Parts: sequence; C-alpha cells; structure tokens
Amino acid sequence: MFKNIAIAYDGSEGSREALDKGIDLAALLPDAKLTVIYVNDETPERAGYMNVGNASAPVMSANVDSTYAQYTPHGLGDDGYRPPHDLDSGRTAEYSKHMHNSIQQQLDAKNAKASVLALEGSVIRTIIGFIEEQNVDLLIVGNSGKSGLQKFFVGSVSSKLIKDSGCTVLVVK
Repeated sequence: MFKNIAIAYDGSEGSREALDKGIDLAALLPDAKLTVIYVNDETPERAGYMNVGNASAPVMSANVDSTYAQYTPHGLGDDGYRPPHDLDSGRTAEYSKHMHNSIQQQLDAKNAKASVLALEGSVIRTIIGFIEEQNVDLLIVGNSGKSGLQKFFVGSVSSKLIKDSGCTVLVVK
C-alpha cells in the first residue's frame, strides 16, 4: 500500500495528532519507511523591515516569496527593504534542537522508528519539494497548525498541500 510515509510536524496540537496517527499507521505497515519533517521558515531572505516614514515595519520580501506578494500594498516594493539586522543565527539551531527532541520523545514513547529531518525554506514549497525528491506516497498533516493569522492571509497549510502535492495527503483532526 504505502511504502514511503512523511509526517509534517510544526509542534502544534494538530501536528502532534498527525504524528500519533502516522506512528500507528506505520506500525500496521512494517515495510513502510517513516520520516518526520519540520520546516524552519524564519530565514532572513523572506522577512525583513521596510522604512515607513519615521518607523520601521516588518514585511515579507515580495521578490523572494510570491505567495505573500499579492497581499503587499501597491507601491510597496523592495527598494526600502532590508534584512533584519538583529537576526539571531543561534535561534534557528535552538528551534531545530527543540523540535527534534520533541519529536524524538514522542517516537520513543511509542517505540517507533523514524527518520527526523529539519528542513529550511517556505513551508509549502519545501514540503512539496521533499515529497517529490523522496518519492513520498503518503503525507500526513494536522488540520490546523500554529498560526491563525497566517491562515487568514494565505490559507491553511494543509489545504495548500492537498491541492499542490503529488501524493496522497491524510489530514488528521
């Protein structure tokens, strides 16, 4: 049935449910390869600050991630854009360590074997790229993630993955 299963994890309740269901399913399919992925999308290429009058406002770089470009007000381009000057490069490593430990604890609690991978980039494109590159035939995701405001502006991650991925997607509630 399914030989290569990936679980998208972001630390939310929905992704913890997806991880639990994915572990249970993998136990029923002993020949299946199970991979848990999490994506760190806080890269300086996508987020920065725009000078607006005497203030500085956080923005997404429209020329890097066109997903957000459609929500950028007309006339607000990259001319005044600058990457964040106070980006803490250790924050990414700390986030990855925290996510990896959290996932591994859940795997250990159920005596499950899986690869745990940290990926970087735009969440949707990175997951879809991973699916294609690794020939994943089942992706398991939670029905809700971390950011309600982000869903308001760009739609839910699970909805976009259902629409854009080339494999079967199981959404866990």
